[in-house]
Amino acid sequence: MEQMNLISPEIMAEISNANSTKLPDNTRKMLQILASLNTPKELLASLLEIAEFSLHHVRYLAGPLVIHRSPWSDTIPQWLKFACIQDRLELIFTEYEQDQVGVSSTATEVLTYMMPATYEAPLHRDYADLYLWVGNEVLTKYDKLPKGCKSFYEFISDGATSNASNNRIIHFNQVKNEFNYLSRSIRRSIVKHAAQEGWGKRNVNAKSNLDSTQSTPTPKPSSNSTVQMSLF
Repeated sequence: MEQMNLISPEIMAEISNANSTKLPDNTRKMLQILASLNTPKELLASLLEIAEFSLHHVRYLAGPLVIHRSPWSDTIPQWLKFACIQDRLELIFTEYEQDQVGVSSTATEVLTYMMPATYEAPLHRDYADLYLWVGNEVLTKYDKLPKGCKSFYEFISDGATSNASNNRIIHFNQVKNEFNYLSRSIRRSIVKHAAQEGWGKRNVNAKSNLDSTQSTPTPKPSSNSTVQMSLF
């Protein structure tokens, strides 16, 4: 796997010794670079398992994408699916640095979950607002807005309604309840499915034998890369 060439023996040693000290910041950055190269989440989760991250964090990273049960699931762009894994790892490292285990998933995962539902029927006003908020957060972060657009709100408006759309900018406190409900439900589902797939049951005592990247466990591709559920 080409991405594994980026992991030096020294980095692998830091990962395998992370049970006694915090995983160094430069090592975490290297893993985030791997995530940005679309490295399989199973491989990244295996590395966290070797570093003895919490069982919850390993399962959260390894688990499937949760999307709305819909025949429109194929409309989700590939870049957004990859972004979900990048943002999961970013959130996990934030929680790891703070010695916390969170309960919420990311805005990217909420957007991914909701997207197929928007093709089926109009959303309730509260969830429509949430979709606008997460859409703006994610498309801005990943620079996916059309050239010249400064926000998702501007993108979905036209010149005749641009002034009115300024009054429809959504702030997090307006959608906090809906976001918390969906993001927590999504994360619980991810962790549950990862546990059912066997994540967290591996014996990692062999970590002391990881003298090179050749010893890195090779994950099997997950047949359950996505799970469809109805959460609202």
